[in-house]
Amino acid sequence: MRGITISYMRIAMDADCLIKLTKAGIKEKVCAAWTVSIPVLVLQETVERAPHLPDAVRISENIAVGRVAVQAVGENQAKGDDAVLGLYQGGGFDAVATDDARFIRRLRGLGVPYALPAVIVVRLRMDGALNGDQAGQALAALRQHISADQHAAALLMLSGGMLP
Repeated sequence: MRGITISYMRIAMDADCLIKLTKAGIKEKVCAAWTVSIPVLVLQETVERAPHLPDAVRISENIAVGRVAVQAVGENQAKGDDAVLGLYQGGGFDAVATDDARFIRRLRGLGVPYALPAVIVVRLRMDGALNGDQAGQALAALRQHISADQHAAALLMLSGGMLP
């Protein structure tokens, strides 16, 4: 039997991705496998502006128990994306997790590695943090929140025999 190695990653995550992973029910798996950090502005965008929403409650609980780290970066920024980029540029991160097309174009231009929510599902499956059924369920839950192209590419990777 082959051993499973989970590739450790440090991710600076934006509000869009954090909410989508929460809706898909895999944020806890992501946080268990990797270090997920958000700037204060993302905390404000996801929790403080609508604390009664189910996603906000789950994110707040994850912050309270240390699954999601909040870093005091970018408080003077106007947008969460700027704060996330500042967090990443501060060092110690492998990638930015986002699903915002405009932010992705900016990250590409700067040469900053990024991960889309569906790619995160595939990566967790590749690393053994999700089994095939869990990855399929997560991708199905993400379907209504991500682009058709992103969903199709991830589904192809998950079902096309490309993963162990």
